[in-house]
Amino acid sequence: MDQEAFKINRYITENRFDDLIELAESVHESQYEMLIRLITAANKANPGEPFVGAVLITGPSSSGKTTFSNQLEKRLDELGFNCTVISIDDYYRDRDEIIENQIARGDIPGEGESYDFECLEAFNVSLFREQMSAYARGEEIELPKYDFLTGKMKMSGRRIKPEGNDILLVEGIQAMNPAMCDGLGFSRAFKVYICPFNVYAADGGEDVILSNQVRFMRRAIRDYATRDSSLEYTIHLWPAVRAGEEKYIKPMKQYADFFFNSSLPYEIPFLKKRIYELRETLTDEEKELMGKYVNFEALEHFLPYSGFKIPEDSIFNEFYHDSKE
Repeated sequence: MDQEAFKINRYITENRFDDLIELAESVHESQYEMLIRLITAANKANPGEPFVGAVLITGPSSSGKTTFSNQLEKRLDELGFNCTVISIDDYYRDRDEIIENQIARGDIPGEGESYDFECLEAFNVSLFREQMSAYARGEEIELPKYDFLTGKMKMSGRRIKPEGNDILLVEGIQAMNPAMCDGLGFSRAFKVYICPFNVYAADGGEDVILSNQVRFMRRAIRDYATRDSSLEYTIHLWPAVRAGEEKYIKPMKQYADFFFNSSLPYEIPFLKKRIYELRETLTDEEKELMGKYVNFEALEHFLPYSGFKIPEDSIFNEFYHDSKE
């Protein structure tokens, strides 16, 4: 796969950008196919017995977890599986309880910091394990729903029960944590770690664009377009996001059964175009701070490009917002 500036730029200058999109998306499709083969093989391992499986999905911010989960569900449904996507976030404890517990054990944030809402203790692990184990035994469960406005969890009224060839797709920060998900009784549980792993090299190979820089740009563009979040706010939030990833998500790599690389080389020209546009909303001081999270020296080597079409099922649809408004 082309990951060097001059190679990606050539698809633009030669009017072959659609070829780059097709190639990049085909790599994603092959990864879906490999994972699905593992799942179907596990399903066929014990013919005649009910299969109640799980796919446990985690990865750092802006890796495409939500779209990946939905696309995997669609593909498995087409093969005759009965799939349900579940978010670990719906198992958060009430916000007041999380804060009270952290205060009680002396974990009081300092100035400019916040309470830890990503630690395992912030989730109702016992409820999650109880419900997942019951479902794996063939019982009906009612899924919870967390209200982030009120900071409270309540039961959603949504009930699910295994029907045959059932798979739960569980996505979230702690989805692969052994304390959360091991020993639940599923026929087979696959742990999937998703991240854009590619490193993009500037001409000459000295400057590179790393995964965390790609994810920063993805998040900044998406949140500006869909969550009314300014680029300044993303810059302010990013150090805490990265700290949480290092503490809670990166250690989960060791438990992964499957790594899904969500990189798409055609995204770099678009990310450059949009991030440069958004950068114009910043003060000089904010631009300097942003330079800690985006390697603009390397990005200069890539041509900007937008206005292209991508498949409806592409992971990049989560981040492809081509507008200044």
